[in-house]
Amino acid sequence: MPVVRIEDIQIDLPRRPPWHGTRLWREWCFLRVLARHFRVRFLVMATILLGGGLLFMLYEPEKGHTLPQAVFYTWALVFGEPPEAFPNSAVLRLAFFIVPILGITVIIEGIIDFSLTLRDRKRYERSWCTMLAKSFRDHIVLVGFGRLGYRTFLLLRTMGEAVVVIERNDQNEFLEELRRDGSPLIVGDARREALLMEANVAQARGIILATDDDMANLEAALDAKKINPKIRVVLRMFDQNVADKVGSGFDIHLSMSQSAISAPSFATAAVSPGIVNSYAVGRRLMAIQRWLVREAGPLNGLTVREVVEKYRVNVVEHARPGEAGQLVPPLDTTLEAGDGLMVQAPFETLAALRDEMFAVVQP
Repeated sequence: MPVVRIEDIQIDLPRRPPWHGTRLWREWCFLRVLARHFRVRFLVMATILLGGGLLFMLYEPEKGHTLPQAVFYTWALVFGEPPEAFPNSAVLRLAFFIVPILGITVIIEGIIDFSLTLRDRKRYERSWCTMLAKSFRDHIVLVGFGRLGYRTFLLLRTMGEAVVVIERNDQNEFLEELRRDGSPLIVGDARREALLMEANVAQARGIILATDDDMANLEAALDAKKINPKIRVVLRMFDQNVADKVGSGFDIHLSMSQSAISAPSFATAAVSPGIVNSYAVGRRLMAIQRWLVREAGPLNGLTVREVVEKYRVNVVEHARPGEAGQLVPPLDTTLEAGDGLMVQAPFETLAALRDEMFAVVQP
C-alpha cells in the first residue's frame, strides 16, 4: 500500500482565524511596512507641495488661487513644467528654480524607489513578515524548514493553522514554496530570543522545533517557555533517551526522535502485510491494517458493529468498490464482498487474526 503524500491529505477545516494568511491581509501588512519606511519622504513631499501652494497663494493674491489649484501648480513645477509665465515675485522666481531640484531629488526618486519596492518585496521581507506575525494570535511557530519542517508546514496549513516559520538558511530549497503560500518567514537563528519575539511567540499556541541540531532545538524551546509559559512545545531530538529526559525535566509537552516515530511503521510493515501505519500508545504497539471482504470470507454479511464486537478492532474506514472510503462508518453498515476495511487494533491482535481472516490486502 503506497504511503499517502502530505500534499494529498485533505482536511475540511476553516482557517483560524479566517483572515490569517489571506492575500488581502498580507497586502495590507505589506502596505503598512511601506508606509512606515517612506513616511519621512511622504512628509517631505507633502511639505514641498503645500509650501509651494501657499507661496503661490501668498505672492499672487490677485490671481485668486485656490489651495488645490496652487498645489497643482507646485506639482507641475516639480516636473519642470512651469504652470504659468515667469512670475514677478522674487520669492516665486526663486521657487521656480528650487522646486524642480527638490522634486528630482526627493519626489521623483521616492516614486521610483516606491515602484521598485512594490516589484521586489524581498527588500523588505523581514519587516512585513514581522508585522504580519505580530498580527497573529493563537498561531504556530515552526523552527527549521528542512524536509521534516516543510512537511509539517504543509500539514499545518492543510489543517487551517496560521504558521510563522524561522529558518536560518536563506538558501533553503523550500523557501520559495513558503513565499508562494504567503506565510511569514523570519531568516535567522532561533536561539536568538529577538527572533522568537519577532515571530510573536508571546501570542502563539505552540512552537515546533524541527531543526537537525538538538541543542539549538532545546535552547529555543527553553527561550520560548520563558517568553510564553503556556505555549505548547513540540521538540525534535535525535536521541530518544535524551528526548524522554528533556520532556519530563523541562515541562515540554512532546519530545520525540524521528527514529522512534518511524521505527514501528518500518518494523510492522516488514513483518505483516497490509499494515499502513503503526505507533506506540504507552507500552503497547498499535497498528492500522487493510482488510478485504471476500465472498467466502468471515466478514461477508457482517455489520460494522459485529466486526468490532467479534474481532475487538476499531473500523477506521469502509469503502465500496469504485467509491471513496468513508471514515468511521455507521455501525449498522453491512459489509459486502469486495468492500475494503481499514481496522485499528493492538499489533498482536491483528497478528493473531491474520491466518483466520485470509483477507489482508497485500501492499
